[in-house]
Amino acid sequence: MNTTPRELSLAHLSVLDCTPPELVTVAAQAGFRKIGIRLYATPSVGVPPYDMLGDTPLLRETLARLAATGLSVLDVEFLRFEPEIPQGIPEGFLETGARLGAQYVLVMSTEPLAARTLERFCDLCDRARQYGLHVAVEFAIYTGVRTLADAARLVKESGCTNASVLVDALHFSRSGGLPSDIAGIDASLFRYAQICDAAAVIPTERGDLIREARTGRLLPGEGVLPLRDLVAALPPAIPLAIEAPVRATTGLPALERAQRAWRSMQALLGHKG
Repeated sequence: MNTTPRELSLAHLSVLDCTPPELVTVAAQAGFRKIGIRLYATPSVGVPPYDMLGDTPLLRETLARLAATGLSVLDVEFLRFEPEIPQGIPEGFLETGARLGAQYVLVMSTEPLAARTLERFCDLCDRARQYGLHVAVEFAIYTGVRTLADAARLVKESGCTNASVLVDALHFSRSGGLPSDIAGIDASLFRYAQICDAAAVIPTERGDLIREARTGRLLPGEGVLPLRDLVAALPPAIPLAIEAPVRATTGLPALERAQRAWRSMQALLGHKG
């Protein structure tokens, strides 16, 4: 396994009950130096967005805590291309991402037509570029961009230099991906990845797959995914974000959940302590 030190980020979904300012504090106390912040979610996702779009008190407090802790924002999430919502970039989203100093904007698509996804993706990349933001497309078997190959094709066809492919360990596995598949993709398309573990039983219904992704993941080492092989296959310098909402530990304090996430990533990477 590659032993090159990697930057580690705590994805908001791991402790989604935390407000963004609380996320900063919890992540810093647990040992992380980067975070991913959920700024927005479409109504279909069912998670009310925090009041972060625009010059809000919550945004100002988040910025203050980032400055105080020295943490940085890896990504802001998440945009979702849906046929029923033609305007998929909410007012203030990109501006807020830039103000937070985020590196990436995460997007998924449920558009059934590949041409429409490509059109909207190119538009997002063009608009994000104006704010110094890169765009990462996340694939999942129950979306319009189903596999690693689909996502790589989308990015290549877009021709956008600020576009990349996000490998989420759960979605990658559930879409039939194997670590060896990474070698067949242009390494420059990978800018960061999301890590979690999962149970051996693979859901077969779309609704069950979605529920697993939102609340039923496991910490690295608690499931059966070939995470060490996956990490070794990815470019050695890219950050890794742990996105692991664990249903069994939802009642624990957020800090304890974040600490468990940190320790599991250290163990995965072969670090002591």
